[in-house]
Amino acid sequence: MRTYRFKYTKGEELKLLGYLDMMVAFQRAIKRAKLPIAFSNGFNPHQLLTFASPLSLGYTSEGEYGDLRLKEELAAEEVKERLGAQLPDGMELLRVTAIGDEAKNTMASLVAARYRVTLPKTIAAEGFGAVLERFWAQKEILADKKTKKGMVQTNIKPLIFSLQDATKENKAAMEMVLAMGSVQSLRADAVVASLCEFCGVPFGPYDASYHRIDLYQQGQAGFVPLDEEVPLP
Repeated sequence: MRTYRFKYTKGEELKLLGYLDMMVAFQRAIKRAKLPIAFSNGFNPHQLLTFASPLSLGYTSEGEYGDLRLKEELAAEEVKERLGAQLPDGMELLRVTAIGDEAKNTMASLVAARYRVTLPKTIAAEGFGAVLERFWAQKEILADKKTKKGMVQTNIKPLIFSLQDATKENKAAMEMVLAMGSVQSLRADAVVASLCEFCGVPFGPYDASYHRIDLYQQGQAGFVPLDEEVPLP
């Protein structure tokens, strides 16, 4: 038995594909690739296949991760070639790494995510860098956050690890690294909603374009991608 960590993309063609549909696409691709996938025990056995974090509907990504467990040990490059050839258009397998049994799964390892967001047209590109500096300089950045008691206004600034101007081609844009994981997590659109309120413009859930760049775990000297600094076989 061997576990493999894979990194893949989700392009424009699939941005409206939901998490469960994406999982089914991988399950079918594994079957078509004739990989010796391991199954769980019990009355309803399922493929030993897990993913780091569901990508919100409408988002694209170049840094999604999952783990799969095979009954037989194969070369990581062979797994990549066989599985990658069966994935649908808009989904590309970037890397496959064989990992040791002591490695945490992707979901348990996840601590942060990097996003690039192209902002609504109501936020001007000219001078956006200065606006973003003033936004970040606030003592608190408040946003509506869903809790067990319902929606409450929460200071989300401690969950924003970095915030940078990424404006290009006369479109206001930013890159940000946000907390992501089982302990604490922050949605990218919550930051955009707070920024829109700060700028005095309306926020629409589909007015901005969201792209996830990578998912991170805690490394020896900071955040590293989920397939780096992992225990190897």
